[in-house]
Amino acid sequence: MNYSDPSFQSRRFERRQAVFEIIMVSGIVSGFLTSLVFAAGFGRNRLNLTEMNVEFFAAYLLFESAITFFILWILMKARRETFFMLGLRWEHWKMHVLLGILAAPYLFIVGGVTGMFFQLFLPKYALEKNPLMEMINSPRQLTLFIIVGIISGGIKEEFQRAFILNRFRQHLGGAGRGLVIWSLAFGAGHYAQGVQGMCAAAILGFIFGALYLIRGNLILPITAHAVYNTLALLIYWFLIGINK
Repeated sequence: MNYSDPSFQSRRFERRQAVFEIIMVSGIVSGFLTSLVFAAGFGRNRLNLTEMNVEFFAAYLLFESAITFFILWILMKARRETFFMLGLRWEHWKMHVLLGILAAPYLFIVGGVTGMFFQLFLPKYALEKNPLMEMINSPRQLTLFIIVGIISGGIKEEFQRAFILNRFRQHLGGAGRGLVIWSLAFGAGHYAQGVQGMCAAAILGFIFGALYLIRGNLILPITAHAVYNTLALLIYWFLIGINK
């Protein structure tokens, strides 16, 4: 291999740039900046999950989402890319919305099977209570969490995932490799929910990414993710939270 070949140098530069862009969009930068702002405004102790209330937590996630979208927009503008190129296409949108809604029950089945697996084989790491769900104590807080689940989960995370998968497809060995790597990273990002929560998030993230790659359209995974988050919160509230 001729390392001085201009085409090789160009590919290496593109790979490095792709890695840099993935890191920028991954949530590391947006999370750091959000923590910096909130720590300066409210104190570092408030950043502890046990010290947060729903309102503070929602504001934190929405602010982090806004920063992520801003970084995403800057990077795409620099490459003269559009959200249409990322998969935000409205043709056949009704069909993609319907498919996203129909996917939700299967996602709950996946979550249920994951929970049963941990209860049977890894009870030490089974999730007894979800610390995020436990924060909800009123219909108002439930509504706020649903809004955050749609914006920060359903919308932000799927744009983030699509961008990263496309960078892997173009410069880092293919979208399939990116799907596996990012699903593991996505799961690790849910460390606050314990080992079972991380595994469930990784599996669901893989499914959302696969739906995007199969259809090439963001509407389907956004809908599936948003519906899943909303139903999970409603089920929790009406089965558990309302009896607190």
